Amino acid sequence: MQFGMMYLFSEFGERSQAQIYKEFMEEVELAEELGFDAIWLPEHHFTVYGILGDTLTMAAAISQRTERIKIGTGVVLLPLQHPVRVAEQAALVDCLSDGRLLLGVGRAYQPGEFGGYGVDPAESRDRFEESLEILSRCFSGEKFTYEGEFWSATDVQLYPQTVQKPGPPMYMAAVSPPSFELAAQHGMSILRAPRFTSLPAVQKDWETYCEYMRTAGRDPLAQDQPMLMQTFVAETEAEAKKTAEPHAIWYHELFQQVLPGAPGKKIHEGYEVYDIVRKAHAKVTYEDLAEWGSAFGTPEQVADRIVTYAEAAGVSHWMAEMKFGGLSHEETMRSMRLFAEEVMPRVKERLGTNTPT
Repeated sequence: MQFGMMYLFSEFGERSQAQIYKEFMEEVELAEELGFDAIWLPEHHFTVYGILGDTLTMAAAISQRTERIKIGTGVVLLPLQHPVRVAEQAALVDCLSDGRLLLGVGRAYQPGEFGGYGVDPAESRDRFEESLEILSRCFSGEKFTYEGEFWSATDVQLYPQTVQKPGPPMYMAAVSPPSFELAAQHGMSILRAPRFTSLPAVQKDWETYCEYMRTAGRDPLAQDQPMLMQTFVAETEAEAKKTAEPHAIWYHELFQQVLPGAPGKKIHEGYEVYDIVRKAHAKVTYEDLAEWGSAFGTPEQVADRIVTYAEAAGVSHWMAEMKFGGLSHEETMRSMRLFAEEVMPRVKERLGTNTPT
């Protein structure tokens, strides 16, 4: 089992945006000191839901403040930018970090992000698939020309070349069977974030992805398989609830506002599942989250949640979102320390060598 930290960079107006990044860098350095395996960065635009619009620039900064921890993107939104530029930025980060980049990619889902970049959401899947092909050819190290419906590239050869060969490990954000199938076709691990999804539903999706992978002649358990979940550790269950509850509910109320189907947000074809997610989030309670949408509690309770998903849904990389909904810098670091000192050893002892890595 690997342990990563995912940051959403939501901004709730309680401190300056510049201060948010300063605190983040301090938490990154602490994460490396505590033995976390990875830091994951999202890309979002035009809303306080996530104020990091350039994951790979941030990844380059992290590479110069750390020595060991891996740096993941969760995710770069390929339909919104030219894939050759993404490849160049990714290659630079891989060089600066001495081969520590994990390149997660996705289609985007927020109507406001497509609107801000003037991209038709109906084109996102085709744009995404063309981008994957171009990224693959960039990382091959050979000169190539590509002419697609949305992207073109003439006599391109990638410099600098990546430290990792043939390129950084690639991951794909996936929430539906067509995405699972596409990930399997490209041999990519999936990035899962079951914010408000029951364990049986998570298991079903995992089984579907595994079927596609095996049909493609690949072993899903041989690859890193991360899953994201809000995580908060305290000495007692009551303390965890008191601290985490208002921040978690705040986050879920904000999340509803950016999804397709929210007021002023059109539901485009292929994005219907997000309106279902939005309606579920509108009814969420802390008790619901405690049952299946988070990992809040004592070290033993949090370890139980991680082991459950490892054994039932193939999770081999726990992406802990430990700063959410306005949680303070100090509260976050206390939770990080408890997680590293009390949760990680419990999980490793219970899973032994039976968990895929």
